[in-house]
Amino acid sequence: MDKDDIIRYLKLLNDELKAKDVKGKLSMVGGAVMCLCFNSRESTVDIDALFEPKMIIYECAGSIANRNNLPAGWLNDAVKGFLSPDGDFINYLELSNLNIHVASPEYMLAMKCLAARLDNFNEMDDIACLLKYLGASTIEEVIGIITKYYPIDRFKVKLQYALQEILQEYE
Repeated sequence: MDKDDIIRYLKLLNDELKAKDVKGKLSMVGGAVMCLCFNSRESTVDIDALFEPKMIIYECAGSIANRNNLPAGWLNDAVKGFLSPDGDFINYLELSNLNIHVASPEYMLAMKCLAARLDNFNEMDDIACLLKYLGASTIEEVIGIITKYYPIDRFKVKLQYALQEILQEYE
């Protein structure tokens, strides 16, 4: 899904909710946010989000998937294991029946670092994009950002070296 697809499917989700006379809330993270807010990548395979009301939105998403040849998990909440109780979201788009929020840039960086597979170029490019966007120039700054959301012992030791390499590229 590219940026236009993501917006189109979210508007279809709004339409489905409107037809059911239901108001929903969607808080996005991951690749969809990187496409929509940071233009760091052309596309993503799915939309990772928390949403309410969960079962109704899953039902609507299933209907949209069937009509648009999308995989069943095009909208999912599998990311919930990476969420922080201190996570913060900002308003992105308000539709008639769906309020859409995205993770703040700092929170996105922390989540990307927590979930990072160091051999995945998309993930490392996302981290580099967020570091540049935030103007982070030292490892101490980056650690300060990510420990706002998660304890440092949850991060892979190798991540610190990868972050240092990325920061050196932007010096």
